Amino acid sequence: MRLPFAISEKQGASAGDVAGARALARGSGRAFAVGVGGAVLGLLVNVLLARLLGARAYGTYALALTWVSVLSMMALLGQDNGVVRLVPRYVQRAAWAELRGLRRRMGALVAAASGVLSLGGAICIFLFRGRLGAELALTLAAAFVLLPVFAQLQLSGALHRGLKRAASSCAFNSLLRPAVLGVLVLALVLHRGLSAPLAMAASCLGALVALGGSEWLLARAWPAEAKRVQPRYDTGAWLGLGLQLFLLTAVGMLLNSVDVLILGGLGGAAQVGPYYAAVRLGGFAAYGLNAVNVLLAPMIAERYAASDHAGLRQLVRHGARLTFGITVVAALGAALLGRRLLGLFGPGFEAAYGPLLIILAAQCVSAAAGPVGYVMTMTRFERQAPLIFAAGALLNVALSFLLVPGFGMLGAAIAAACATLGWKLAAFVLIRRQLGVNPTILPLSTHETSQLLHPRRA
Repeated sequence: MRLPFAISEKQGASAGDVAGARALARGSGRAFAVGVGGAVLGLLVNVLLARLLGARAYGTYALALTWVSVLSMMALLGQDNGVVRLVPRYVQRAAWAELRGLRRRMGALVAAASGVLSLGGAICIFLFRGRLGAELALTLAAAFVLLPVFAQLQLSGALHRGLKRAASSCAFNSLLRPAVLGVLVLALVLHRGLSAPLAMAASCLGALVALGGSEWLLARAWPAEAKRVQPRYDTGAWLGLGLQLFLLTAVGMLLNSVDVLILGGLGGAAQVGPYYAAVRLGGFAAYGLNAVNVLLAPMIAERYAASDHAGLRQLVRHGARLTFGITVVAALGAALLGRRLLGLFGPGFEAAYGPLLIILAAQCVSAAAGPVGYVMTMTRFERQAPLIFAAGALLNVALSFLLVPGFGMLGAAIAAACATLGWKLAAFVLIRRQLGVNPTILPLSTHETSQLLHPRRA
């Protein structure tokens, strides 16, 4: 059943839709250039780390960095997605007091949450230091120092996104942070040698430099009107929205990281290293999706807040087609060069070529399904989205425990791919039924979609 505000498939694109598509393409192009540059730089830095550390120590570093990614998303409490949704709305309504209050309050909230998680992590390391071993314990300790810095860097990038500054939203995390890390790693090698704990400490310093640059540029780009007013705080509403999006973020991070964590627990650090390298290479194909979504998310929120339903439908379709084209080209390149690129990491890393192909295929199908996650979170389905992500995460956990013991890295890749495709399909069904939007690249009519969703009625 379609709701009264559902969008008709027969509505044509307006001049505003064309302008929006052009703005999306321009902004996405800049973000894609930054993303690709960051991906290449990140790949070079990871190759350098893998070569210098070896497969086991690199696996230790990758496992600790995965924990930082998971816990930083928890520390954000969903406010990264919350500010992306709220900033365009406040700017459109000239609610400058609320905009200033949002930035202040969310920064303090994330700092407190990340501090608590870091302290808890330090206590766990102290209690289990005997079982962890010296190298892993020290690497995790450095990672928990990185956690508050990385969480603030993510929040700063989200504020850039809310202002539709697509390139700067990811430039500091994607370019500056790995650049500083690479320089520090080379300096360590020249002076005293490298270990997993020292590599993590260098990553912390790189994130700190990137955070300083991001905050400096954000201060220059911040609306002048929001600098002169007294801040107004709507903390209850922000926390309510953030809690819903936090559940989505936490489950989404679990969905994206559980394969690495379970592989580390069942297969050991020796398998995590090559698999993490494959995940990094597979990320090349995702940069098209990420580049488009950086600008697409606030534009979806803006169109929905303005009740521009026809514009929303056209915007989502443009975004899906642009994403799919970039993803397919990137995936083909990564597949053709994948074995050689994995070999750059060191002996034994070529074993992850099979998992890499599965990861790339899943990226292409995911791009074809369209930006269903952001359509849910940037409109009104933030309550349903965590349930869909949770189902995907549970599927990932179940399949990982089932497949990893017998198939190792290949089983982890299959489990992650199946989970991603499962939640994408569920999100498509929700969006199509409730909004009447076709977010995929397929030119589905209302009748064709009805056949997909209700085959017995057709």
